[in-house]
Amino acid sequence: MAWRPKYKQLCAICRKNHILISSRNQFPICTSCSMKQINQPITDEKFRKMFDIDQKLYEESSFLRSIKSNYLRFGSLSEKQIDTFKRVAAELANPVQSNKNSTQKTSTQTVTNAIAAEAVVIGGNSEKQESANEAKQVKPKAKKSKK
Repeated sequence: MAWRPKYKQLCAICRKNHILISSRNQFPICTSCSMKQINQPITDEKFRKMFDIDQKLYEESSFLRSIKSNYLRFGSLSEKQIDTFKRVAAELANPVQSNKNSTQKTSTQTVTNAIAAEAVVIGGNSEKQESANEAKQVKPKAKKSKK
């Protein structure tokens, strides 16, 4: 993912708080104004249970706020949006468990890298040296004859 410069801009609603944004196409809205917008009653029982999470999570994550505001604006969400909302809310609510999962993945990668390193040491570096030598060799270009 490309790095984007970030800059501060005043909230478009209250004109008091500065918001860190990375694109001129983003609508600058501060956390307090967006919390006011998403604190509307939800009538659908399914979505009421889904959106019934801790207010701190909404304050921390602009993604969760945007999903809830999209529901309030359009009245429904796609299955992917629902699944992603549930997954992100669970990860933010239990960061210890998500860290354990990422630690397990990295430890597995570390073990795999260690095994590969041992194989190189045991087998020698002849394969790497051969491929490096082949890469260094420059093949002469064929001359084009003019007729």
